[in-house]
Amino acid sequence: MTKENDTTQMKAVEIFMIRKSFARNSSEAIRKEAEDLVNEKHYQGYRLINVDFDVADNAGYIYAYITMKRPNTY
Repeated sequence: MTKENDTTQMKAVEIFMIRKSFARNSSEAIRKEAEDLVNEKHYQGYRLINVDFDVADNAGYIYAYITMKRPNTY
């Protein structure tokens, strides 16, 4: 397989990341944004695999990692 073919090959799984500053109501805000992203991608044919939330120590951020299966992949 050449490098050209490798870059055009479609991956079956896609991971989305959302980052918010950790502040008042940030957990609710990131939950809502993650929910909206999952709903939007679902209508595009994606299927949800996993959602994970993480708080970075000493960085002041809360992260959401959303793993979804792309449409028309096996």
